[in-house]
Amino acid sequence: MAITLKDLKPKKLGEVVRELEYKGLLTLTMRVSDDKQFQSAMTKIQQPDKTLTKNALSKANNDGDGISVGEAMLYLIGEYLITEWDVEIEPNKIAPINGDNFIALCASVGDDDENIDFVGFISDNFTSMINEFKELGAETKKKPLKSTSGSKKTAS
Repeated sequence: MAITLKDLKPKKLGEVVRELEYKGLLTLTMRVSDDKQFQSAMTKIQQPDKTLTKNALSKANNDGDGISVGEAMLYLIGEYLITEWDVEIEPNKIAPINGDNFIALCASVGDDDENIDFVGFISDNFTSMINEFKELGAETKKKPLKSTSGSKKTAS
């Protein structure tokens, strides 16, 4: 018997999930998976559509509305990777999880040094989780397809 259509489905790469606690101030859960929307957004940061030119960098053409790569990465983490948190906007009302609120959180954890420490904590965990996910994906891709039949046929 030949392979069946189910054998041709792409392999699931799994996911990496971590519950993170930051100095007793907050708890959040981050999840890295094979999310096509996240991958598309990440590509936009890593490989911008526009070619870098002197004109693009001139003072006249930079009105300050753009965001830095670092801020863009924090936005992506908040928008796509955080699945739960205990951040409240008022007593007993959890703040919506999104990129804007995560950036606001990063700027509100404490004084400037504490905010930088928190961003480092998030960045370190993000990097570690991405690397773990890549390793998981490499292991998954190495696994052979399971045969649906014990007999083998050769082409004639």
